[in-house]
Amino acid sequence: MMMNYSTPTGIASYVYCPRLCYINKLFPYGGQKTENMMLGSFEHEVFAKHSELSRLDWENQNKFSKYENDSNNSRIDKVFEFAIKISKENYPHFLDVLKNDLDTLRLRLSILDSTRIKQATELINKGMSFSEAIDLVLPWQIEQKFYSEKYRIKGRADSIYKTIDGGLLVEDIKSHKTRLNAFIHKDEHKAQLTTYAVLAEETYQRTVNNAQILYSQDLSTEKFEISEDDKFEIIGIKKESEKIIEQGLPPKLEGEEALKCQFCYKKEICFGLDERTDDEIRDDVDFEPLKIEVKT
Repeated sequence: MMMNYSTPTGIASYVYCPRLCYINKLFPYGGQKTENMMLGSFEHEVFAKHSELSRLDWENQNKFSKYENDSNNSRIDKVFEFAIKISKENYPHFLDVLKNDLDTLRLRLSILDSTRIKQATELINKGMSFSEAIDLVLPWQIEQKFYSEKYRIKGRADSIYKTIDGGLLVEDIKSHKTRLNAFIHKDEHKAQLTTYAVLAEETYQRTVNNAQILYSQDLSTEKFEISEDDKFEIIGIKKESEKIIEQGLPPKLEGEEALKCQFCYKKEICFGLDERTDDEIRDDVDFEPLKIEVKT
């Protein structure tokens, strides 16, 4: 039997709630596209493009220009032109919502740009060259795809940074509207980042002991240390998550853990599983069955 690939998101969903992992495997394309989902995808594209253009501009310089603010405004204009074009193609029904996000997004990108310049300047003042400094404050890889035959995991990391000690740091961008939502998902976030750390180490043969979440709404970051024990544990969790379909539908979370249900994007599907037929659920979630080969 050909084994399917797991994903960092799928492994992390098992950490959040085994029942959510089961639902995602059973109905991988289920659920309606929501405003928050589209806004998150939109901001991912904008942040990635801004970092890409910043690197192109700064690599052609050997110092920060006194007109850097004008340059950044020009970069943001180019980013928005790109983002609106993509949005018309991919999210036409949410175009008005995305356009309304641009004013605050411009402010956030300007602040992010200023923060990076400050970080790079501090490194330069400590004796680092301009090129070395910007190589640390800007993502080294953006939207990096991973395919691990060894671990049977595939995924895509939002950003990978070089670290001053020669290692790497993986970053994921989240667009949670509230910090409480982010807090509830903290263990899930670490699991996802730990999986990326394993994949990045295998791909680049460089140590990954640090990771972070960048919250796009307020530009705050949440940093995680990734230990060797964390990496061993996440591969064990991955193996457990692969068995979940065979074991049947897990029970709903109970006690304090049940609070997570309020913040779950598949709550309605989940709660309906105990009461409705599979055909009814498929109708609601635009179901496409998994192609599972049966071993004979």
